[in-house]
Amino acid sequence: MTLDQMINNIGQFGESLNDLQPELEQLMADIVLELKADSPVDTGALRSSIRGEATSNSLTLFMNDYGMFQNYGVGPTSKYGVGPRTVEFGINPRPSSEPFYMYKKRTFGLQPYRGTGWFSLQNIQDQFAEELGTEIIARTFN
Repeated sequence: MTLDQMINNIGQFGESLNDLQPELEQLMADIVLELKADSPVDTGALRSSIRGEATSNSLTLFMNDYGMFQNYGVGPTSKYGVGPRTVEFGINPRPSSEPFYMYKKRTFGLQPYRGTGWFSLQNIQDQFAEELGTEIIARTFN
């Protein structure tokens, strides 16, 4: 690639960012498929509730609320030993006054699925950023 071609490609870079909707939707579909494949299954209701929505300025994952409790676990009341489970920023439903899931009057907890949960919002964000970055570079320099 010559310097002139590279300068031309960089000039088109901004234009290529204007229409990423198809790529955003495909990346979201890929993430949803991975979440469904890794999700815990009893009746299948949680797995079938997982869906994603991608717009030009937001990405949103949806699932039945209890999926969050299965992912993060629920701690017993703190006076009985094991502490509460911290929940990542951006996860809903969130307790109204605390950053963790905890029973109010129970002495037992619920461990996260597979011990660590079945997804991490940070890993999803990292995967999304990496794949989108690869797509932008491919559009600009190929």
